[in-house]
Amino acid sequence: MEGRAALWTLVGIFVVFKIATTVMIILAAPEAAAAIVGFFIAFHWPFILGGIIFGLAPAMFWIRLVRVRAKRARLQAAEWRVDPAAPTWVVQRFD
Repeated sequence: MEGRAALWTLVGIFVVFKIATTVMIILAAPEAAAAIVGFFIAFHWPFILGGIIFGLAPAMFWIRLVRVRAKRARLQAAEWRVDPAAPTWVVQRFD
């Protein structure tokens, strides 16, 4: 677990450094902002795509988990819901 924390800390530092550097370059040369953003996307598109793919999987899992828990809660509520007009016992007559 400690190795994962170190890995994600390092990845986070790289991402923040790259974005901060791009923002500083844009602030230094605002007239070339479109070109700078274009270069950033051109050089980092595999990382952007990978980030989207690896970020989408946990998001989809979380959405599925929320839906399953909501369904479970509805089923449990339906199981314990008792209609007050219905009799609690049934008399069967065998004539």
